[in-house]
Amino acid sequence: MEIDISNNNIELEDVNKASGDNTEKEFMPTGIPITSFEYNVKNEEEEEAFTIFQQKYVYKRNFVVTGLFTIVSVMFAVSIIKNPTGYVNWVLCFVSLVMIFTTWFNTFRVKKYLMRALKSLEDDKYRFSLYDDCFKIETVFTEEEKAAEDFVPVKPRVVRFEDISLNIIENARLFIIILRKETIYVLSKRVIEENDQTLLRNKLKEVLGEDYEIKG
Repeated sequence: MEIDISNNNIELEDVNKASGDNTEKEFMPTGIPITSFEYNVKNEEEEEAFTIFQQKYVYKRNFVVTGLFTIVSVMFAVSIIKNPTGYVNWVLCFVSLVMIFTTWFNTFRVKKYLMRALKSLEDDKYRFSLYDDCFKIETVFTEEEKAAEDFVPVKPRVVRFEDISLNIIENARLFIIILRKETIYVLSKRVIEENDQTLLRNKLKEVLGEDYEIKG
């Protein structure tokens, strides 16, 4: 499953059906992976990851918008004090305050909606495989699912390091993979062996340099 938040819209997709350019879809890794492991993600882990994403990419814009409309509302408030009967000043001051409220309300509304949508996917399992030039994420299907008449095998999501804007944020519990500042994958350390964590960390640090961020 991937979280696609491009254009302020949230789409939840099986990683196998994830959108991407043709290069990402057609390229398949060769050779033995550096590391490979199965994982799942709990709802609270998704919420933590999305909050960190918002703090890094969304809150900054919100603070700028809030600052601008705060200045505007103060200007109109001063005008109201000087001329309390000025109808336009009251309206514009109110509009500025509404814009501040809407900016932050939408930010938290998006997260609430997302967490509710992700709740039903907690039991899904995935496999992450790391190679020298890419990583691959695929859904792990049960034998029962594979045996179903309507089962259709689909391609995994493969991301080449050379083809995409990629950022990683690591904290005490998670590896948060951010593609193009639009799509988020969450790897929980809860289900990743220490050796696999080390291999993943060292390789991605080597590839990304300053785009690999460790939060205390």
